[in-house]
Amino acid sequence: MDEINFKSGFAVLCGLPNAGKSTLLNRLAGGLLSAVTHKPQTTRQNILAIAEGANYQIVFVDTPGFLKPEYKLQQTMVSCVDRAVTEEADVILFLVDASADYALNAPLVKKLKEAYCPIFLVLNKIDLVKDPTRLDALEKQICAELKIAKKFRISAAKDVNISVLKAAVSAALPCSPAYFPPGQWTDRWERFYAAEFIREQIFLLYQKEIPYSTFVEIEKFTENLGSKNFIRAIIHVERESQKPILIGKGGTMIAKLRQRAQKRVEEFLGRPCRVELNVVVSPGWRNSSELLEKFGYIQKEDENEM
Repeated sequence: MDEINFKSGFAVLCGLPNAGKSTLLNRLAGGLLSAVTHKPQTTRQNILAIAEGANYQIVFVDTPGFLKPEYKLQQTMVSCVDRAVTEEADVILFLVDASADYALNAPLVKKLKEAYCPIFLVLNKIDLVKDPTRLDALEKQICAELKIAKKFRISAAKDVNISVLKAAVSAALPCSPAYFPPGQWTDRWERFYAAEFIREQIFLLYQKEIPYSTFVEIEKFTENLGSKNFIRAIIHVERESQKPILIGKGGTMIAKLRQRAQKRVEEFLGRPCRVELNVVVSPGWRNSSELLEKFGYIQKEDENEM
């Protein structure tokens, strides 16, 4: 390793909900670290993925989609974006869904203007755009709003131009020692990802408000006992009426959820595990400072900011 010329820093992915940030994070990290669904607001907290080469270490940060908060949980999500953009970033990847109608989000643009680092405009989902002039117009519109250092056109889902983007990010980082030990993939424990992937399957299986009203708490995570690891998870819902929907008639839906979640967690862990799910009603947890603190969304010092 050339310690003098070694580059290391934080590349923050930000944008509106459903721009494809989590898909891009997984592609850049070369694995499944962030929950991905077709529904917006799947990501609730900043998730780190560490990519390294001979002379660089990039800490990619997947942030929640930027939105107007309607309850305290969403306020914590906006705070995650704020801190990442204004305090942590060495380079910002502003991700835009090129296949959707673009509308100016004034609070997000204002936040990006406060950043002191280069902003890369990343038009994602270009595989869904048939008219290339649309991309030209979109770039022109956004560059009129923000000071953009570089522009990229990618498809995270199809792995188009990802290596080009990654190389540009590494080149833009400051010379610095690595922030994390070699070989480390993320800063989170396995139990965090177990909860994330159970919640991912809830987003994929259930409709309307159910996915947004749930929180997955890992009650027990036992490793290397017998032939399988054991995970017991509690699924918190906000209302009594949501519990039977989650369970389903005769327990059919919760059984399907357990089966799919177990498979997903095993893919991530790379080893067999047994997942057990229980449903508990925690009234109004998304607006409860006490429960949000218990679930790890806020710290005591953050409460004054809400």
